[in-house]
Amino acid sequence: MLPRYTLSPMPVLWSDQAAKQGWLEVELAVLRARAELGQLPDGALPTIVGALDGYTVDLQRLAEFEAEFDHDMIAFIVTVQERLRAAGAGRYAEEFHRGLTSYDVEDPASMRQLRQAVVMDRDALIVLQLSLKDMARKHRTTFMIGRTHGQYAEPISFGHLLLVFAEEIGRSVRRLEYCLAHELNEGKISGAVGSYGGMDPRVEALALGFLNLVPARAETQILQRDRHAAVLSALATAAASIEQICRTFWEMMCSDVGELQEPRRPKQRGSSAMAHKRNPILTERLQGMARLVRADALCGFENVATPECRDISESSVGRHVYPRATTYVHYMAITLAVMVQKLDVFPYRMRQRLEEGTRSVWASQAIRNALMEKGVSYDRAYEVLQGLCQTAVETGTDLRRLCRGAQLEPDGPTIERLIGPGRLANCFDIEAYLGPGLERMFGPMREPAASAAG
Repeated sequence: MLPRYTLSPMPVLWSDQAAKQGWLEVELAVLRARAELGQLPDGALPTIVGALDGYTVDLQRLAEFEAEFDHDMIAFIVTVQERLRAAGAGRYAEEFHRGLTSYDVEDPASMRQLRQAVVMDRDALIVLQLSLKDMARKHRTTFMIGRTHGQYAEPISFGHLLLVFAEEIGRSVRRLEYCLAHELNEGKISGAVGSYGGMDPRVEALALGFLNLVPARAETQILQRDRHAAVLSALATAAASIEQICRTFWEMMCSDVGELQEPRRPKQRGSSAMAHKRNPILTERLQGMARLVRADALCGFENVATPECRDISESSVGRHVYPRATTYVHYMAITLAVMVQKLDVFPYRMRQRLEEGTRSVWASQAIRNALMEKGVSYDRAYEVLQGLCQTAVETGTDLRRLCRGAQLEPDGPTIERLIGPGRLANCFDIEAYLGPGLERMFGPMREPAASAAG
C-alpha cells in the first residue's frame, strides 16, 4: 500500500511491528490457557509474563534469525526465547510455543488485525453515509434533470440522488457488520493439520476466548480462506459503490455540464500546461483505487483453493491484499466523505438545464398520460409526443409552447384544449410531479426549496 493513499491509523495497524506483537499476544493467551488447565509448571506463567512485560519484539534481531532460518515464525520464537533467557525466565523458555504450529499463532493474530481494520472501514463508511444523508436533506428540492443512457430523462432532485448513494453505502456497512459477526469471529489453535493431535482442545477454547474469538468447528492447518474472500468481496462492493458515486459526480463536473465542482485548495493547480483547468482529481483517483480493491478481492477468491491441509501460496497474497484492501477502502470512504461535505453545488445550473436546456421534453410522459385520460390511445399519444419532442430539440422551442398549438388530428382540438390549460400546466409543474416521491423518501416537506442562486 502506498503512503499517498493511506490514512492513520492504518499504517500502524498493518505494520510488521503490530503483526509480531499480535503473535506475542496469541502465544501469551495460549500460555495463560495452559496455566489455567494446570499444564504449566508452577510459577511459569507469572515469570514469563513478567519477563515480557512492556516488551516490544526486536524486529532487527528477528530479521537476523530469519536470514539464518528462512522462516519468520521460527525467527520470532527464537527471538522471544532469547528475551526470556536474558530477563531471567530462561528455565521456562521452552514452554513458549510448545505444541503449536505456526498458523495456530498467525491465523488468530491475523484475524484480530483484520477485524480491527474492518471496524475502521465500517466506521469510515458510516461517516460517508452520514455526509451523504446530510447533503441529501439539504438538496432534497434542488431539482435537476435525471439522465439514463446518457440522455435527458425526467426530473429528479440532487438530494434524491444523494439519498440513493447513502442507502447503498449503508448496505456496505451492514455487509461489513455481518462479516465481523460471522466471518471474522473465529480462530484455530488445533495443530499442524487441525486434528488436535497431541493437543488439548480446551486450550484452544480458553486461549481464543482471551482473544475475543471463538474456535472454528473444523479446520486444517489454517482457517479456510472462504471467510477472508467474503470480507474482501464486501470491501470490493463498498469500493464499487464509491466508484459509482464518483463517476456520477465526475459527469456532473464536466465543463459542458458544470453542475458540481470538487472542493479546491487556494493554490491548487489542475494542469501543468493549461492554467484554466480544474480537474476532478479526487473523483478520478477514487475510481482508480476501486480497481485495485476489486483486484484484491479476486486474489482472495483464488486463495480459497488450498490443497488438502494447506500450501504456502496463499500466504504471500494475504500479506498484500488484506492491508491494501482495508487501507484503500478506509482512505476512499474518508476522502469522499470530506469531499461531499465541501462539494460545490450549483442549483441554478441544474434548474436552468432542467427548464431551458431540455426544452421541457421531460414532461412527455405526463402529457401522454393526460391524453390517455381523454381517450387517446397509447400508441397515438406516444407518436404525437415523440414528434413534438424531436421538434422541440431540433428547433429549440419549448415543448409546452408546441403543445399549445399541436393537434392530434388535422381537424381536431389542440393538446392544450383537449386536456385543458390547467392540466397542461400541471404536467410541467416539477414540484407537483416529484412532491409525493420526495415525501415518501424524506418525509413531509417542511423546509423551503434550495435557492436558485446557491
